[in-house]
Amino acid sequence: MKTVDALRDKENERTALIKDKTERIFSRLLEIRRHFHMYPEVSNEEFKTTDKINELLDQFHIPKLAVNTPTGTAAILHGKEAGAVVAIRADIDALPIQEETEWEYKSRIAGVSHACGHDVHTTVALGAAIVLKQMADQFPDGQLPGTVKFLFQPAEEADGGAESMIQQGLLENPRVNAVIGLHNYPDLPAGTIGIKDGFLMASVDEFQIIIKGVGGHAAIPEKTIDPIVIGSAVVQLLQTIASRAVSPKESAVVTIGQFHAGTANNVIPDTAFLEGTVRTSSREVRDRIERLLIQMVSNTVAGMGGEVEIEYKRLLPPVMNDSRVASILRKSAEKVVGTDNAVEAEPTMGGEDFSFFQLEAPGCYFWLGSGNEEKGAIYDWHHPKFMVDEEAIKTGVMMMVQAALDLIENGR
Repeated sequence: MKTVDALRDKENERTALIKDKTERIFSRLLEIRRHFHMYPEVSNEEFKTTDKINELLDQFHIPKLAVNTPTGTAAILHGKEAGAVVAIRADIDALPIQEETEWEYKSRIAGVSHACGHDVHTTVALGAAIVLKQMADQFPDGQLPGTVKFLFQPAEEADGGAESMIQQGLLENPRVNAVIGLHNYPDLPAGTIGIKDGFLMASVDEFQIIIKGVGGHAAIPEKTIDPIVIGSAVVQLLQTIASRAVSPKESAVVTIGQFHAGTANNVIPDTAFLEGTVRTSSREVRDRIERLLIQMVSNTVAGMGGEVEIEYKRLLPPVMNDSRVASILRKSAEKVVGTDNAVEAEPTMGGEDFSFFQLEAPGCYFWLGSGNEEKGAIYDWHHPKFMVDEEAIKTGVMMMVQAALDLIENGR
């Protein structure tokens, strides 16, 4: 019993130390976050953002890792060689959205803003690196019990960001045993953390459909094969895939986002163009929908006398949290915010390329509560008035530090 109590006291001491060190640097973290917020850069153009991150890593004496990509960077805190290796990933890109807030630190770049909160994610990862470095002397030999890598990833909002970091070998030498990441979540109040094992975010696919018919005069439709009528039938048909071909226990979305055809009100065109997205909660559902979409569209168009070209592209796998890593992080969250504020995360059909890291190492992605009605932090991601409660930064740093140490101490 004494051993259990002693262990609990030690854990409480460590959590208290994490909170104290985070509090001490919080004002500096606010300055860092607000700088990133004022000078956002879109995907694959994060040059100044990358330079600023590297500058801060040097300022706090955090060793960088070699990254041979135009944007994005990485760092490492070496610990005992026999210890586990944990990677903390943060995305750094902004969106081509004009900010509509009145904060003094609002975006100063016309048409670009951090309307998804990646400036917060970047700041949290930097804060975690600073606190972990400061804590090293609390361990035997002045070393962390394991190694922590920090991946500042570009182009999450575009294609290839996560893959470019993986291709750089950043999960190797030493090999990462667990990877963790977070996303601010305005539907949860600041001071809460949402964690879930298994499915959290959907796979993302896109498709293009070109329907070829026979054009002609709008008053003589019998001499045409109308691609607009065929396309309309396709749109209606595709809505039955999710409702009738997928179990209610699974999640799937099939959405047509573009439908273009014709140039005049009295002319039936010869071509219609449709483009859409598919979101699914599992590999099995993903495979089934791709197969059914191609089959059903091909049969429908042919049955109505037209011809069709279909291009189907898989973009992102689903975010599937490793049960063991998620279990450890749940306990970490309870230490940081208390049992009542460590909640079950609500899954979403949005996509995230953090999923590529999870194909390489066991991982967990979690929600960092960032909402606060009194402060105006009520708008969803990608909204021009999007904002976070900056207190979430403090919670995020404490959680990342606690989780990294708990993962290391739970071994490989």
